[in-house]
Amino acid sequence: MQTHGHSSSASKRRHASPSAGSFSRLRTSGPDREMGNIDLEDPSNVYDPDQPIEQRRQIQQGLRELSRKLADDPDEYLKATSAGLRTVLQTSNRINQDIRQTTEAAIDSRLLVTVADMSYRKTMRLMQGSTANGLDIDDFLTHAIRFMRHGSGIADDDSSALSATQRHRHSAASRRIMADSDDDEDGSDSGAEESGDMLNWEHLGRYAALPCSGRGPAAGFLLGPIHVEKKARKIAKRSAPLRPNMLPETRPEVLDTNALAKVDNDLTVICAMILQQLGKAQGEIQDELENLMVEENTDEENVRLMHAYGLRSTGGVDLMRFVVNPHSYAQTVENMFYVSFLIRDGKVSVEFDDDGIPSLSPTAPFSAQDQDPGSRSADARHQAIFTLDKHTWRDIVETLGIRQPMIPHRTSVASEAPGAQGWYS
Repeated sequence: MQTHGHSSSASKRRHASPSAGSFSRLRTSGPDREMGNIDLEDPSNVYDPDQPIEQRRQIQQGLRELSRKLADDPDEYLKATSAGLRTVLQTSNRINQDIRQTTEAAIDSRLLVTVADMSYRKTMRLMQGSTANGLDIDDFLTHAIRFMRHGSGIADDDSSALSATQRHRHSAASRRIMADSDDDEDGSDSGAEESGDMLNWEHLGRYAALPCSGRGPAAGFLLGPIHVEKKARKIAKRSAPLRPNMLPETRPEVLDTNALAKVDNDLTVICAMILQQLGKAQGEIQDELENLMVEENTDEENVRLMHAYGLRSTGGVDLMRFVVNPHSYAQTVENMFYVSFLIRDGKVSVEFDDDGIPSLSPTAPFSAQDQDPGSRSADARHQAIFTLDKHTWRDIVETLGIRQPMIPHRTSVASEAPGAQGWYS
């Protein structure tokens, strides 16, 4: 122990010494370390900030070595015949005499907590038996066998639930105190046990297990008149695997410039046919009305005739009567699509009569001077989106009484399989 000659240092150490009532750090129970033999005035028993580093390393090494032994083999220290915990505690007490710093004191306190925990676990093992859950298997089996052989749990000795052997043992056991009797050494019982009769497990479950169980029986354990139909298992229909060899063979379509040009020409041909049909229908209707409209007719009669034939006051054909196909909603939409191209190209004009009803009429072809965009005045263009659903299409057909379309019905070619370019090729 390193000492100092200055009285001030010694005085500080004396003032830092513990009081007479604080002996919690001093752990001993034997004669080798008693409270009366500790000299509190000795400077070596108090905190020393100048303790040599080599001595501190030896103390830390000794404490950590004890902690490592406890962690490596805890089962060895928990055995009933083992004195390892006492040895560890005694070794820790000897090392504790040289501790003068808080770092070593913290290591020593962790070791003491570990020893206390293992001592508690060892005490519980000694009190409850050799198993971790506190149940002695041998004692449990002995009582279970005795319960089944003696028919315990039934107060009536003549109960029909008891077998002949159980009834005999039950009667003998009821005539003496269970605590003082030893059925295993009884001559009558030993003869039955030596006969090798089977254990009545049903009796154990009915009179020992079920009365102590608070769990309600589930549906799987009910054996009453409840009739439960077994559900038929649904067998999933398995589809045949896809085999490339079984697919229908289709010849690839060869695309060329002529075929693509023909597709573009189809639109042009249909638009030209519709334009020609518009001019033809307008001329036929006007000729019919010239023969029907005589001087004797009133203006209302003439308007009624024009409405019946689909001719408006502007001289054009009624738009709806011309494009609506009463036999096909799809072709009605197509007709409006083709007419929109004719209007865009300036080949058909749209005019509104006195009642605000649109009418169509072909326009005169432009001259070379009119076709020059720099010399002719630009016509005003008005774009609109026309909505026509199937319900509205039926109402138009019924209201206007359309029976035959002005644009001839086009026959569609059905295709069994998509072409090389898809369904619409």
